[in-house]
Amino acid sequence: MDLTTDLGDKVAEIEGLVDKRIKLGGLRFTYTQLVGAFALLSSIVGALYAGFTMYQRLESLASLDLDAVASQMSKTSADVLRVEEVAKEIKLELKSDLSRLRDSGYNLENRLDTKLQSVDVRITNMDNKLDKFDIELDATEEKLMKRIQQSLDNPLSN
Repeated sequence: MDLTTDLGDKVAEIEGLVDKRIKLGGLRFTYTQLVGAFALLSSIVGALYAGFTMYQRLESLASLDLDAVASQMSKTSADVLRVEEVAKEIKLELKSDLSRLRDSGYNLENRLDTKLQSVDVRITNMDNKLDKFDIELDATEEKLMKRIQQSLDNPLSN
């Protein structure tokens, strides 16, 4: 068996399909005509199905109760207005809360500043007192050292 011969036979057979005709119901068709007719038929069926579904949707829209839809829309609008009012109230409450928090923070800061200033004044006073004490201590030490030296220098003090 020669592979090229078999392949050549197959190609010739496929090319021969174009010329082959099939008899259906007394009519003769080529394979290409049958495939084209099937494509046309499936397109027509698809278009009919799409038309049918569109008709169903149109029927469902026509059967809607517009009064019920309008009343539902008015309820929704009322709900939206109520939510909007509540949101405005919440916004105002949040603004007042933020204002109170800011004022509270300022008050706390002022109290801390006052306390810090008071502590600063106390520390400064204590520092001044320590400086005076150091000066007095130095003076007392100096006087004491002079007396000790005088006592040591004076032989008659025994």
